[in-house]
Amino acid sequence: MKEQTINSLEFAQESHEIHGTIAPRDLVRLKDVLFATDGELKYRLQGKANSSSAPEISMQIQGELQLICQRCMGPLNYTIDTVTRFVIVADEDKIPAPEHDQDDVDYLVADPRLDVMALVEDEILLGLPMVSLHQSCDAIATETKEQKESPFKVLQGLKFK
Repeated sequence: MKEQTINSLEFAQESHEIHGTIAPRDLVRLKDVLFATDGELKYRLQGKANSSSAPEISMQIQGELQLICQRCMGPLNYTIDTVTRFVIVADEDKIPAPEHDQDDVDYLVADPRLDVMALVEDEILLGLPMVSLHQSCDAIATETKEQKESPFKVLQGLKFK
């Protein structure tokens, strides 16, 4: 994987744009959840000034990953189609408190050497499900839970005798 860095503040202020593809095999932190590493993900970063004239980077990621189903250990196709907005701030003190924060905006501290691939990988990781399951495997798990009788039910019967 080729390292690509940008000056995040300059990138946003000058309305630059970059795009490319990344192979799942190059996403080192994802290797434990991937069933297969073939395919590709497309990404696009676009700098601009937002409605408040603050520098912002918009990132779009599209593609498909083959995750491991946590029940049957088989392949699970997972589609990624995300758009994330990052407002660039001078330092961490400029990041608004969570109660004033907007849900659709994230913040990045200005970085003269922002690693684009690390940012893409971070967003992919944040977008993955907590537990990856096929719908059929999830239904089996739910059905099994409902059918199992509590071992304490027998004790409850003894309590009232």
